[in-house]
Amino acid sequence: MDVLDSACALEEKQTAMALKNHFATRPKQTQLKSAEECNECGADIPKARQEAVKGCQFCTDCQELADKGKL
Repeated sequence: MDVLDSACALEEKQTAMALKNHFATRPKQTQLKSAEECNECGADIPKARQEAVKGCQFCTDCQELADKGKL
């Protein structure tokens, strides 16, 4: 194995470790309790949405804006 192969292998190992640590320390979205009111506009979030999208924090309108990067 030459120097470049060793460097690539080390980089892949470090990247894998960093990703593992990142995701291990973040709460999973499905572990969060769904909000009853939108965290952005305060509108009620329907029970059906709360159950269908575990951990949702926004109403559908605000979620659409957040997905587009407008929140």
